[in-house]
Amino acid sequence: MQTRIRDLLERAQKPLSAYDVIDALREHGRVAPPTVYRALQKLIDEGLAHRLETRNAYVACRDEGHACGHRHRAGFMICRACGRTLEFGDAEIESLLSRAAARSGFSAERVAIEIQGLCASCAEEDASSADAEQGGP
Repeated sequence: MQTRIRDLLERAQKPLSAYDVIDALREHGRVAPPTVYRALQKLIDEGLAHRLETRNAYVACRDEGHACGHRHRAGFMICRACGRTLEFGDAEIESLLSRAAARSGFSAERVAIEIQGLCASCAEEDASSADAEQGGP
């Protein structure tokens, strides 16, 4: 089940909810939601998938250096128009967050960084539409 779900997440063009996963797996027979949630959690625990908090959806880990299962803090840029999700990691950001937590005596267990906006393609399209409405090029 985990392999099927991981393959599905890797092929997806946008984040998938657990129910999107269930719907996509129907061709293999009925799948109970708890089974899918357990498989998704196991993929997360193994560092092979991430949960997007703001979307309540899942994506495959796309960080080439960590997709082998190495646990890391990841951030995501999520396009509000097309749903495209780009994963990023940055040692400086991780260090900053660790220092901030340490200064406060806080023991961070999870970090979620999600940047909402427009991907380059959708931003270009948006700008073109705005130009057309204003009579521009």
